[in-house]
Amino acid sequence: MAVILITGCSSGFGMLSSARLAASGHAVYATMRNLDKKGDLLEEVERRGTQVQLMRLDVTDDESIQAVVERIESEEGRLDVLINNAGYGIAGFFEDLSEQEIRDQMETNFFGIQKVTRHALPLMRNTAADRGGVKIINISSVQGRLPIPGLGAYATSKWALEGYSEGLYHELQPFGIHVVSVEPGAYRTKILVENGRMAAGAKDEDSPYAPFTAVFKKKIRRQLEKEAPNLGGDAEVVARLIEKIIDTSRPRFRYLIGGQAHLSVLLRSLLPFPWFSRLIRRAMFGKVEVH
Repeated sequence: MAVILITGCSSGFGMLSSARLAASGHAVYATMRNLDKKGDLLEEVERRGTQVQLMRLDVTDDESIQAVVERIESEEGRLDVLINNAGYGIAGFFEDLSEQEIRDQMETNFFGIQKVTRHALPLMRNTAADRGGVKIINISSVQGRLPIPGLGAYATSKWALEGYSEGLYHELQPFGIHVVSVEPGAYRTKILVENGRMAAGAKDEDSPYAPFTAVFKKKIRRQLEKEAPNLGGDAEVVARLIEKIIDTSRPRFRYLIGGQAHLSVLLRSLLPFPWFSRLIRRAMFGKVEVH
């Protein structure tokens, strides 16, 4: 039985992982920024006949993070696994994004993960020294390797997370703490709807990117309405992977998951970059041209 802290548990991978891991007998501290959104998690936990410790944690707020870590230390005396899952995506082309929108994206998806990890590490180092098996699992994205147009800010936050995770992997090896980066492709979670945002400038019909934004929105809408069952498959597979990582004594550093994600990475490695870039543009926007 592991003591596990998970951020961003109101929906998606965080919600499913919390419920699945709790049902497997782990002590799960499931956290979210807004406890008013706890309904989906509680329903999922009840469906699986288990329970979690639910707490508020805002990854941009040091006090809320420290309060959670202190409670875990008081109640459990250790922390075996930290799953940094909290995040959101903002869509929009660079010129349509404000500096503040980009900074907010980085604050949650990158600096927020650093904040949580910084607060958790002292307890995790002590746990590793006493019993071993300690892991930090950062939920990244295939976008951390392969940005697509219209999601540049989100991809940048994930590229930064990839670099941070790899550096941290080397730094924590001497302490017996494993750092793992999970890179999902596209899955039907609320990051595409409720947790997704659109740049304010993308609403400007006079934007030079307006034709591309229209196609981008249409593609996302079509995926949600018609192709949802095939959109990367069941998000539960990511929760199963996380459970497998926790149960593995020596996990790999990087886990890419999803058929589309594997295919995209393979094509990027095989094709000359101009060919791959042309393929991405055609897949995203068809024959739309600048007017």
